[in-house]
Amino acid sequence: MLFDFKSPNNKIMKKLVLSFLSLMSVSVFAQSLSADHDAYYYSNSGETCTAHFDVVNETNQDVEIIVTRTMNPNDAITSTFCWGETCYTPTTNVSANSIVIPAGDSFDGFSGYIYSMGEEVSYVINYCFSLVNDPSDKVCTDVTFTSLSQYVGVDELESNSSVYPNPANEVLHIEYTNTTPAAFVLYDMLGNKVYAENLLSSKSLSLTAFEAGIYFYTFSVQGIETEVQKLIITH
Repeated sequence: MLFDFKSPNNKIMKKLVLSFLSLMSVSVFAQSLSADHDAYYYSNSGETCTAHFDVVNETNQDVEIIVTRTMNPNDAITSTFCWGETCYTPTTNVSANSIVIPAGDSFDGFSGYIYSMGEEVSYVINYCFSLVNDPSDKVCTDVTFTSLSQYVGVDELESNSSVYPNPANEVLHIEYTNTTPAAFVLYDMLGNKVYAENLLSSKSLSLTAFEAGIYFYTFSVQGIETEVQKLIITH
């Protein structure tokens, strides 16, 4: 099946397809681990941009993990990372220390940094988390550091909106706390718009008319749209 990604009705499908392909590319390597990070990390120009996120052990055994960093050699930036309590110099790309993550647990001791961010720029750094006893068992993820002003509005929108519970059964609570009207849109797996609401405040949505399955949603305000999020409906 071919999709016209320029069509407004299929913009969401493009995002879903790209998200699916991204997940597939990670799953080739990520047998035991996953990385739970944001779509991007923002700072003002001249400041330090920090990415702090969890690494999850998806297995029923303890795993010992190291970190490998890959940067674009053309990026004129100063970047470091910390793995646990050990922080490395800008020239270090592989952690000398390892961290043991217990079975089924997560570790929140990773941080990546770019110092003195330029004005209106974005950089991508790849971090791989791999098992010491099996380097091929790893999760690698691209992390975006940005000072682009367009992301300020997204940060504010995401901090003022939330959806719960997830998974949801009978009722979905859509929280929105801002004075500017926002659009909430819900899509099915095929990218079809199944619900839309202009929000002036929080509301509760009955799910009795929705079939059980996987859905996706976004918030948008004045053309600024949050990242596509997954919602599971159960009955």
